[in-house]
Amino acid sequence: MIDERSRKKLILEHSRRMNAADIDGLLELYADEVTFEDPVGSGRRTGRDALREHFEELAAAGISEIPGEPVAGQDGVHVLVPVTATMAYLPKGPGFAERGWLTAPDSPEDSRITWDYVLMMRAGAGGLIQELQMFWGRSDIDITG
Repeated sequence: MIDERSRKKLILEHSRRMNAADIDGLLELYADEVTFEDPVGSGRRTGRDALREHFEELAAAGISEIPGEPVAGQDGVHVLVPVTATMAYLPKGPGFAERGWLTAPDSPEDSRITWDYVLMMRAGAGGLIQELQMFWGRSDIDITG
C-alpha cells in the first residue's frame, strides 16, 4: 500500500512529465507489465513498449494536460484525477474520427482537440503504476480552432 499523499503526487507527476514530453521519465513511473486502456472500452494493452508508443503519439500532438485535484482511494492503491487536455488534431485525430468519436474538421492541420477525462491509476509495490485507465465519452471530446 502507498499512502494517499504519495499516490496524489504520483498522478500529478504523470501529468507534469506528459506535458514536458519526457517519455523516458514518464515510463519510469510504470511497472514493466503495466496494463492500460484509453479510453476505457477501447481494449486493454500491456507493457511499457505499447505504453511508449501511446505516449509518443500524444507527445507528437503536443498534448497539454491540466489536472484537477486528485482523489485517492481508501484501498491504498488507486488514485484518480480529472483532466482537461488539448492537443493538435494531427496525428491522432483521424483515428478518433474513424471511430466516430469526432467529426473530422475542414482544416485538420489548424485544428485542436479538447477533451475532459478522468485518469485512474493503480499503484503497486515500489510505488510504480501497474494500471492506467482513461474514462471519457463522445460528449467529452471536441474540435477547437
